Amino acid sequence: MSEASGRRLRGAGFALILGAVVLSPWPYGSADDRARFALSALLLLAAALWCVGRGLDGTGLPALIKPALGLPLLAILQLILGTSAAPVWTVEALILLLALLATFLVASEEAREHAAARWLAAALLAACAAQAAFGAWQWSASPARIYGRSTPIVTAPFGSYVNHNHFAGLVEMGALLAAGLCAGLARRGERRLSRAVLAGGLTLGLTAAHLASRSRGGLVALLSGFALLSLLAATHGSGARRTATAFASLGVVALCFGALAIPAGTRQHLATVLAGPTDSSASYRLDTAAATLRTWASAPLIGTGLGAFADAVPAFKRAHGNVRTTHAESDALELAAEGGLLGLGLAGALALAVGRRLGERLERGRDPVRDGLTLGAAAGMGALLVHSMFDFNLRLPANALAFVVIAALAAAPHAASAALGRRRVALFAGGLLALAAAGTAWRAHGAMLLARALEAPQSHRLAAFDALVREHPYIAEAFRERALAWRRLASGRPGARLQRAVRDLEEATRIRPRWAEARADLAWTRFAGGEPDAAARDFAQAAALDPTHRGIALGRAEFLGLSQGGEAALGELRRLREADASWNESEARRALQRWQGPPP
Repeated sequence: MSEASGRRLRGAGFALILGAVVLSPWPYGSADDRARFALSALLLLAAALWCVGRGLDGTGLPALIKPALGLPLLAILQLILGTSAAPVWTVEALILLLALLATFLVASEEAREHAAARWLAAALLAACAAQAAFGAWQWSASPARIYGRSTPIVTAPFGSYVNHNHFAGLVEMGALLAAGLCAGLARRGERRLSRAVLAGGLTLGLTAAHLASRSRGGLVALLSGFALLSLLAATHGSGARRTATAFASLGVVALCFGALAIPAGTRQHLATVLAGPTDSSASYRLDTAAATLRTWASAPLIGTGLGAFADAVPAFKRAHGNVRTTHAESDALELAAEGGLLGLGLAGALALAVGRRLGERLERGRDPVRDGLTLGAAAGMGALLVHSMFDFNLRLPANALAFVVIAALAAAPHAASAALGRRRVALFAGGLLALAAAGTAWRAHGAMLLARALEAPQSHRLAAFDALVREHPYIAEAFRERALAWRRLASGRPGARLQRAVRDLEEATRIRPRWAEARADLAWTRFAGGEPDAAARDFAQAAALDPTHRGIALGRAEFLGLSQGGEAALGELRRLREADASWNESEARRALQRWQGPPP
């Protein structure tokens, strides 16, 4: 009876993962906090059910859990030592890491069975095909909108992603997986030939959609993926040379088809990938990479906190102070800055464990379709890792989940793997994951309330934020927004309302110690309340936390001009001009002229 119940729970957990794979790209790649935490809660619940199922049938947990726990343990260590630039964000990163790594363990164990592996592949390919079709329709109907809406975060959309590079990251994994499936089905003979044709057609369609997204980094990644697919096929299995030639030919055909299917302007844009960094986007990426390396150098061993990049990097920027840098434009560099050498080493240990599993599967595989899925999944992993050298696809929950799925297909054990512990260990892990799922669902509720409060009319904002901070007192953004509402009501006059704003801003900066914007808000609020000395200290700290932030520097210049005179304001503006090499010359001149008067 317990074994039957265990199988049902494992099946339910696996089904939840399949549903998450299909649905996760649609809410903007699950990047919004509401979707990000809802997805994490769903994955944690799925893993909890699966672990309880393994406990009931006495199987225990897979041994791969040991290297998989490395990065979560690093996050816990950073929290204990107090080295994270934003502890609350490190906790949130820990939640997402647990959800994804638990999903990887579940999917890799289930994918040992061919039927489960095909279900995983089908879910991912369905998500990619739907995204490609939606992206093509939206491209022709309203290329600057998603779901008919245009918001400040929708900068270069494609499909349901606000950035075309992340659409390309998802679809390149699907294209390579489809190519592997096509070859595997073709090797099965006439019975599977029609399915092989469908898989080949899907490869062509996904490649065309990928190129239509105009992602130059994606193009490099896709080319690398097809090259890796041919290389892996050439070195493993029977008929290796023939299979490698078939993969190479399929890659060439897919790329040629895609190039012919897209407009000439898109082809010309993609061709500039060979021109090097010539536009403002490339300049921003290079400057951000340099700032990220300086951030890494500030804490080379243990990092500045997983998930805390956005609060850690501003102190090390030397340009582009008008842009809020939330990611490093490179997953590898961001991991180095957040996790240090220890984080890179732990990620490398997990990669080695996955690589060993992949090698064993390629050596022992005998089923052509399953072997094709393994090769396609390995090539998809390689493509996204190449893409992640100059983008942050793995920070998009939907793309990270897709990567986890193809990693599971590539690293699924060929036979039953050694288990860690038995009944009690699995049941205990299931209980912990269930508690984590409940807590993460509560965090998603907080994100939902925050979004509603931000959209509320001014007359109802205070009540909305009061309710939010009572239930979720760890959301720094809620305290800042409530403080700004109190400050507006105070109209700059000292009194109880202004003191409430000060207390809320102090709480916001306690939760996020390196949040420069909130520190500058605190400075202005204290100045309005008649505390110029405290305001000066807060402004100095805000400028140190984010020396290139133009809003903070201009606000500090205003404060210095009012409290100390024009020469002090000029000094702050000159500091900004030296700190931010990209500050527009005419904008700088106008700001300086305000305090030194018009030119003679």
